[in-house]
Amino acid sequence: MNYYERIQKSIDYIESQLNASIEIEKAAQEAYMSCSSYYRMFFALTGYAVKEYIRQRRISSAVKEIKKTNDSILDIAIRHDFESNEAFTRACKRITGYPPSAFRKHDVKYSFERVNVLDKFIDAQDNDLIEKYPDIKVLKNLEPMRVAYYCYYGREPENGAFSVISDWFRRSGMNIEKDKMRIFGFNNPNPSPGQDEYGYEVWVTIADNIEVNDSLIKTKIVEGGLYVVCGVRDLVGGDGAEISSTWKRFSQWISESKYVIADHQWLEEHLNFNDEFEHTGGMDLYMPIAPKAAITDQEKEIVNVEPMKTVAITFNGENAYDEALGYMYEFVMANGYHMNTGKRRTFCYYNHERAGKNDFWVKVHITVDDSFTTNNKKLNTEIFQGGLYAYEEVEWINNGKRWYQFIDWVKMSKKYDFDNRPFIEEFIIDGPGKLRPSSRVKHFMPIRNCPETSEFL
Repeated sequence: MNYYERIQKSIDYIESQLNASIEIEKAAQEAYMSCSSYYRMFFALTGYAVKEYIRQRRISSAVKEIKKTNDSILDIAIRHDFESNEAFTRACKRITGYPPSAFRKHDVKYSFERVNVLDKFIDAQDNDLIEKYPDIKVLKNLEPMRVAYYCYYGREPENGAFSVISDWFRRSGMNIEKDKMRIFGFNNPNPSPGQDEYGYEVWVTIADNIEVNDSLIKTKIVEGGLYVVCGVRDLVGGDGAEISSTWKRFSQWISESKYVIADHQWLEEHLNFNDEFEHTGGMDLYMPIAPKAAITDQEKEIVNVEPMKTVAITFNGENAYDEALGYMYEFVMANGYHMNTGKRRTFCYYNHERAGKNDFWVKVHITVDDSFTTNNKKLNTEIFQGGLYAYEEVEWINNGKRWYQFIDWVKMSKKYDFDNRPFIEEFIIDGPGKLRPSSRVKHFMPIRNCPETSEFL
């Protein structure tokens, strides 16, 4: 159950208790949250503090009874959990601008309707998908957000990132409940197969008027967009297997849906926090999506890659990709080949379905002059045959998901079909060091023209 559904469940409890005592602790339990997290998340979704929402709904319900029944105003007030006629009158005047008697004597109106979080945020989807994946919901849109953020790289980067953010939070004097913060995170960059070091970035939503003056914490506006969301059971510190299983369900869901994976950021929303900004459990996962029509409308450049003389080397094993990329850099820099001169090309392809397994392999090609020779027995001189390709250039951080989109583009194309040559990743190497999230990668999708069809009468 995602937190949109959790908050709706608590609203259902509140509505059932408008004529009785409402315990905020019970409402929070209905949402599977601590009280402090519940106050924060309720406001984030509804725009109202919980207690103010309850008062508005009770006054609205009481006004309807005043107008439609002959019951005394005192009885109606007590039914709606007001201690006295005076307390009810004060609340009614503050919220509606009129005393309770005005609604019986005069034609004045007031209404505060029940909030339906699911109608507000969750989009309609295919009934078969709802039945098969009841826990996966399509959000109508995640609005742009201003965030304070920090990215940590190393072992257990989630802990490192949250530690830095927590220290800043305590120094800032902000209050996670009062300031109605939402907390998101994501891998940046993702872990490579066989490596235990990677990056994790944490976002904390902040208001436009909050200034952040810190050497580590920065601010930015993030775009938001269309997402599919799924809740993960209450976790403290994250459960890799549970999270991984949910991402796999997303992949199964999207293959059967009318959507494709989009370019905006994959996210984890961390739900429950204590007053010390320590995560105490609960997580929703967000996968960025776009309608399939948005992919079919994309224009791709179609290029014919000429045959090239290359040296080639193959790496095997679960770490083959990292070893291949490292070798590219070492070879190119040692030989003085800079890709921005246009004189050398460095590219690879691999059996991606076996990534992280012992039988995973990556083959690297580096173009060389006709006169090039080498005594390195690991290198083979080969002619890369080239052929017809669809082409795009992407940022390294989007490498994986853009391949998924590229595949969908070919599947839905009326002009082109897949050819049985390898998918190619070409790297723009213009200096020493590892690939950065902003590094540029060229994708070459092997294609062939669809055969012409004829109609026979």
